[in-house]
Amino acid sequence: MKKSLLFILSILLIFSVVACGTSTGENESVSTSEVEPELYSMVVFTKGAEYFNWAYSGMKDAAVSIGSHITVELQGPAEWDASLEARSVEQVLAKKPNGIVVSCADESTLIPAINKAIDQGTPVITFDSDSPESKRLSYVGTNNFDFGAVAGKAIVDAIGTSGEVAIIMVPGAVSMEERAQGCIDYLAENAPDIKHTILNDEGDVSKAEQVTSAAIQANPNIKAIFSTHGYGAPGAAAAVRTLNKNEDILIIGSDYDSATIELLKAGDVAGTVIDDPYLLGYEAFMLAYAAAHPTQVMSGNPPFGHVPPLIYGGSSLLTGEILKDPAAAERYENPPKL
Repeated sequence: MKKSLLFILSILLIFSVVACGTSTGENESVSTSEVEPELYSMVVFTKGAEYFNWAYSGMKDAAVSIGSHITVELQGPAEWDASLEARSVEQVLAKKPNGIVVSCADESTLIPAINKAIDQGTPVITFDSDSPESKRLSYVGTNNFDFGAVAGKAIVDAIGTSGEVAIIMVPGAVSMEERAQGCIDYLAENAPDIKHTILNDEGDVSKAEQVTSAAIQANPNIKAIFSTHGYGAPGAAAAVRTLNKNEDILIIGSDYDSATIELLKAGDVAGTVIDDPYLLGYEAFMLAYAAAHPTQVMSGNPPFGHVPPLIYGGSSLLTGEILKDPAAAERYENPPKL
């Protein structure tokens, strides 16, 4: 409840700041035809991923709510590569956008590009995956430790308090490291006899299948797998299926896409921990817009407009059972068309 209240209050704050930024005086309005056009860019590390399509859909809707003079774009490499993503930020910056929102492939590689944008006067808001040591103005995302704890609880509820858990992640990706630690901390507190091992799948479905298969064959005590990102669960499910271990090994994923939804419905994945990418994209844009339009509200990062340094949303477990509800199926099975 406290997290939900925090998110609601943050949203109200953003809208109040945006309202101040767009007001020109009492009973005075400006036609959008008289307003200078503005460009805002979203940069992601796997362009084309359904998760980021959801986020970009939220950004587009937020831009429409401001006015037709706002243009948005989605940029970034198709493959998971932090260096290529940093280059995308540099390329976007050359267009002199009014603001950039970015989900970071890892926290360190993006620092120079983010700092360059800030130093040149372009506000940068991170979302989904942060770069906290950079000069970014704000982060919109999920408390990833809590996110991982949701997975930990699902695992303990299903397998009890013994065995071993394999955790799939990409080392260096701060959101995944936090999700992994959240799961580990939950297990340590509630099922200390459960051991864990870390698998690096490099953010690739095929690699996830390979490392999962090798881990299961080397360690028959593995009873559960938690993927800290969206590509791991489909790869792990393929490995478990090939080894005929469907009845023996529980799989908990992160996020959702068409492949994961089908695996949930088939029972090959027991659950996936989710946040709301649409809302993250929506709020990240609103913060970028507020930062680009200073108001009378005192800012902690002048000359940029005031934005809260952090907005957290909640997380929950999506299961095949939930998807039996037609309303839930409609919500999750229809990714946005870009």
